[in-house]
Amino acid sequence: MNTYLVAVIGSGSAGRAATLLAAGSGLRVAMIEKDRIGGTAFHRGCYAVAGLLGCARQFCDSRKSDRFGNEADVLQATLENWRVAQWSASTRLSENFEAELKRLNVDTYQGDAEVVEDQILQITRASGSRMTIRADNIIVATGSRPDFADTSNPRLVNSDVLLGMTSCPGRLVIIGGGHIGCEFASIYRTLGSEVTLIERENRLMPSWEPEAAERVTQTLQTRGVEIRLGCEISSDQIVADRTGAHISVPGQRSVDTDLVLFATGRRPNSARLGLQDLGIDDSSFLSVDQYMRLPRAGLYAVGDVNGISLLDSTAFTQANVAVRHIMGQSTGFDDRWATRCIHTDPCIAAVGQTEAEDKAEGVEYLTASDAIFLVSDNPRSIIDPEPTFLKVIVDAKSRCLLGCLATGDHAPTIANSAAIAMRSGIKIDHLCQFGLTQPSATDALMSTLRKL
Repeated sequence: MNTYLVAVIGSGSAGRAATLLAAGSGLRVAMIEKDRIGGTAFHRGCYAVAGLLGCARQFCDSRKSDRFGNEADVLQATLENWRVAQWSASTRLSENFEAELKRLNVDTYQGDAEVVEDQILQITRASGSRMTIRADNIIVATGSRPDFADTSNPRLVNSDVLLGMTSCPGRLVIIGGGHIGCEFASIYRTLGSEVTLIERENRLMPSWEPEAAERVTQTLQTRGVEIRLGCEISSDQIVADRTGAHISVPGQRSVDTDLVLFATGRRPNSARLGLQDLGIDDSSFLSVDQYMRLPRAGLYAVGDVNGISLLDSTAFTQANVAVRHIMGQSTGFDDRWATRCIHTDPCIAAVGQTEAEDKAEGVEYLTASDAIFLVSDNPRSIIDPEPTFLKVIVDAKSRCLLGCLATGDHAPTIANSAAIAMRSGIKIDHLCQFGLTQPSATDALMSTLRKL
């Protein structure tokens, strides 16, 4: 029986991070994946959707080529071509990941994993054959899947099914105005679909700051997406047949469509891992402590499967906490230090606490914001500045950064810079004295901080 210090179940964002961190630290690591290397992240999740968004943004940029003194040929966006580009990108990412695993001497196993007893994993291959390995520590990183799973009507789909389709619907209704619904609304509107986006709350992106939601809403509406708020729609309100679907909306006019996407949340891939037999509740998201530990010695859960944050951008932080704890370097998870990022249009990234959270805790703070057309380190931005919104929150007493929100193409860079400043404990008065490359996204952050 092969023996390891760490075994990771799943190769998506959290599993990939945990595997590379542990193996890069010199630990003997095994990784088990039942599907394609890279998991949901590369093939049906963050990277896959971001790949299609990249195609959409490139198409929109090409239509603006006259701003750069160029004459563009007639352009046509086709889902089939975009899917080929996205598939090629996912394949390249998987191949690069596999090469990294080989370089780090990680043993990979293809099949379904089950924890049959403490430190013992049984792997069932597609052929039905089984093998057993031993690991001192087991990290569950099996991710999540769409909550909507009804396959009885082809007119009603979830994001996994939609990503596998090669034809573009003339009319698309999206139920759910979170980041997944907004991402697909942008993609399919650029492809030419008539898109209606329905959200039960009174604004899109209800889990994000209002300023971010306002900018996503404005962009979608400018591009012709119809947005309906305060509407809760269930599958019972939809009548579908071979020709299309009809949706009854209480108090509003009904909607006829060719396809309905349910983007109403996700559920964990926590069943059939053998955890229940070990006394761990696997009926929902797995409950972990601040070190990502499950209530059984040597078991951890990171990423979507624990439900703390269903964002790929926080997967690394959780994986790092688990691996460091295994190595005896106890540093608990604190979501204040974890950057959050979603690839809507515009992209949104944030770190630290929100203004509402600071108010609730009675923190004395200062805030500054700026809505600008950013001229960045991208030479193209000289001709076509990028719409960007920044908001910073600073502790009034310590003068240290408490939080940052950014929207726009450079939002991740801005949030990452803010995260480094926060973790370093640098006062903004010292931070603003740094000489930075100009123009740049980071300097735009400093300009906003200088207002305080």
